[in-house]
Amino acid sequence: MLWRLPDIKLAPDVVIPLFANGNGITNTLICTWITIVVLLLLFYFGTRRRDLIPSGMQNLAEWAIESLLGLVESVSGKEKGKRFFPLVATFFIFILFCNLLDVFPGVDTIGTIQADEIAKIGTAKPVFGFLLFGDLSNKLIPWIRPATSDLNLTLSMAIISVVVTQVFGFIALGTGEHLSKYFNFKALFTHGPVGVIEFIAGLIEIISELARIISFSFRLFGNIFAGSALLAVFAFLLPFVSDVIFIPFELFVAFVQALVFSLLTLVFMEIATTSHGDHGSPEHVQSEQEAHRGHIQREGKEVAATHS
Repeated sequence: MLWRLPDIKLAPDVVIPLFANGNGITNTLICTWITIVVLLLLFYFGTRRRDLIPSGMQNLAEWAIESLLGLVESVSGKEKGKRFFPLVATFFIFILFCNLLDVFPGVDTIGTIQADEIAKIGTAKPVFGFLLFGDLSNKLIPWIRPATSDLNLTLSMAIISVVVTQVFGFIALGTGEHLSKYFNFKALFTHGPVGVIEFIAGLIEIISELARIISFSFRLFGNIFAGSALLAVFAFLLPFVSDVIFIPFELFVAFVQALVFSLLTLVFMEIATTSHGDHGSPEHVQSEQEAHRGHIQREGKEVAATHS
């Protein structure tokens, strides 16, 4: 057999052992470092020259930042959008570049073979010292594996997203009002039977916050890991042809998953910083009416000044 089906593993491989128990630097951690270095270089070359008429990398960087800022402000407004933008933009850019590395040559295809695996197979040896065929073709330990195919990274980002969302909620609403979303004791004693339902709904909200960590981490991890496995399997079934078919699809998935993670974080932060009484309350309606009347008065003065 020319090639064997790849040996697909959920856990990342340790490529540089540092401890006696075998733990050390994994191939996904190396990919994370590569992503960080690439982003640092891109932003360095994109911001080192701040011309009034941007060009080259500066033009690309400004376009990307302005597009992301416009997207965030369209959801949360200018005031809250500026506070949410650093985290949302960081998530999107970092996840996007982590995902894009999956389609680069050498990722998941260049690595080492453990000596005990070669001993088990016997006479099989790499062709020209580096090409793997036959029984050795699925014994490779890649040096680089997509960072977001490691559940440790996606889980860490999910925890950061949920924790920062709660922090923004406490800052925007205050401790008492924010906690009342989850422990609505006031409704329990003032609204009768309906208050019991509202109190239980708050407790369910706590479960949904915890479940958000699981959904965030497994959605991103599952899509990227499945994409890597898909490329590996179809590279075995249809060598060379599969890359032409599936790499554009993987690029699309890389963008969508980065966008989904960052947008969901943005939406949840907007919800966390919005009081339950902001919409529909008499004070809110009155303030909107006053703002509308003020806007009409300003327009009337501008028109009068124009005709005078």
